[in-house]
Amino acid sequence: MWIPFSSASETLTPAELTLTSTEVAVEKIAKPFHKILINGILAGLFIGIGAMFSVNSLVWWEVLPYGIAKLFAGLTFSLWLILVMIAGAELFTGDALMITACLERKISFRKWLQQLGIIWISNALGALVLVGLLVVAGRHTFNAGSIAEFLLQCAVKKLHYGRWQAFSLGILCNILVCLGVWLAWAGKRAVDKIMGIIFPVTAFVACGFEHCVANMFYLPFAYVLKWLGYQVEGIIDITIDKMFFQNFLPVTLGNLIGGAVFVGLLYWIVYHHQK
Repeated sequence: MWIPFSSASETLTPAELTLTSTEVAVEKIAKPFHKILINGILAGLFIGIGAMFSVNSLVWWEVLPYGIAKLFAGLTFSLWLILVMIAGAELFTGDALMITACLERKISFRKWLQQLGIIWISNALGALVLVGLLVVAGRHTFNAGSIAEFLLQCAVKKLHYGRWQAFSLGILCNILVCLGVWLAWAGKRAVDKIMGIIFPVTAFVACGFEHCVANMFYLPFAYVLKWLGYQVEGIIDITIDKMFFQNFLPVTLGNLIGGAVFVGLLYWIVYHHQK
């Protein structure tokens, strides 16, 4: 998702960013299937690493003011998008911006949806691989089991959202995530990209918005912990069908609309529609 620029200016303009999103989309579609799959798996791993980093900061929330705890959680979680944008990986939510290439008729809507499907599945595979590694490593037992307890409580909360609520939280989340991608494209240096990423990601985590790929880490991890015998109030609600229909499906659709419509489409209308 990162590409170098030779422009003399320090940052790209909004019009240049809209063009960049189209160029990046065309480049993505041209990649061989195995490279798309591997990059998607890497993104799933990266978001799980960021989520685990964030969980470690949140287990102390009871002794910190709510706002401060959420701020730390967001800052640490920013690691995943930094890795995706600078180390290189393919994320479902970021690929919502590929809609600009469809509108410019550089790629077909069918190709875009096909790409989204491949990336969604490969992101899930990457997140599940990390869950398996963390369980084998016994990471959930650290700090007297508070990690496991927090993950279970987090999953119960996510599965108690109504479908329309989860859908709306998904829209709000990916507006910020795609703006983080947008700002990362604007900078040429790694430090510029990092600074562009941190604040949008911190904002979505601190505000409690929902990200489908992050949930591919949180919810399966909680399901494994339930199977291992850990208990919290409401744990009965952590089931595979609830994970899919109550969270993954509405949040995925919300993420898609948040990035494709509220960022990609609107910027394309403002800067390129007249062309």
